[in-house]
Amino acid sequence: MNMTTDIYSDKAIDLVIFTVASERTIREKVWEDNVSPEYVGRTSTDGLSLFVVTIPADETIYPLAKGERVLPGGYLGKQESLEDASRRILKDRLGLSLKTKIRQLGIFDDPKRDPNDRVLSFAYWGMVNFEDIRKYLGGKEQIGLELVNSQYYMDLWEQNSGSLEKFDGVSRFGNRRMPNAAKKIGHDKTLTKNMKTGRILGLDHDDMVFYAWRQLRHAFDGRLDPFRYLSINPLGDEFRLSDLQDFTEACRGERVQRDLFRRQMMSIDKSFIMSSGKTDSSRPGKPANLYSLSAPPPVDDDQL
Repeated sequence: MNMTTDIYSDKAIDLVIFTVASERTIREKVWEDNVSPEYVGRTSTDGLSLFVVTIPADETIYPLAKGERVLPGGYLGKQESLEDASRRILKDRLGLSLKTKIRQLGIFDDPKRDPNDRVLSFAYWGMVNFEDIRKYLGGKEQIGLELVNSQYYMDLWEQNSGSLEKFDGVSRFGNRRMPNAAKKIGHDKTLTKNMKTGRILGLDHDDMVFYAWRQLRHAFDGRLDPFRYLSINPLGDEFRLSDLQDFTEACRGERVQRDLFRRQMMSIDKSFIMSSGKTDSSRPGKPANLYSLSAPPPVDDDQL
């Protein structure tokens, strides 16, 4: 990034950009070098995985992260709002002219971030449709995807760490344990620095991904319309209810019993989905009913 006198070099902006894609899509449309080596998926499945977009660290901007991957970021311009700067950086770093909603995550103030200056980072997060980011993967910026969660990752978690029911969501970037009054266990979180697998990204970017993921999970709470909250529809015009459940589980890092999920979706007042009147026979098993959104998601709806 070109540094000019119009840039505040002590005020950074880092962007947590999520996307979801089916494991089949990843295998068929993404070069292996553009997906994290720790990506765990299954063959012959349409299950969705949640990813975060990363780039190699620019040592002129992040001298302490040389050789590591980081979140796309840059610095605040003197004539820019934080959100305007976020969208400019997305364009500069990823080529994306983002029209979906982005939200401020918070201020990160690790004093060790830059050995030459005291830098404050204003973190923003959002989600993009996979096809919008796919064409920019690789290239001279070496844009890539780092796995946050998948159905298979949750399977491995249960094999190695016990039931998911003990946790209020799990991901590769951290987890949060459900409280247990009898055992005097609080609602404790575990970040990557305390996980056996260790840190994934450079600087404090693992923490940014974790806290952005925790906010992302709110899109699937209660009766909230996740498509409106995120202002995207990654499932297409028509989708199976199982696709929506995959989307929900991958983003929340939790499992929902199938019949319970169906009842929840069908009993919501003014439900955000409706039957399309069609069925899908493209997968093994009996044909599945297809659904569509009751209304398209808004574009950057500031009222949310």
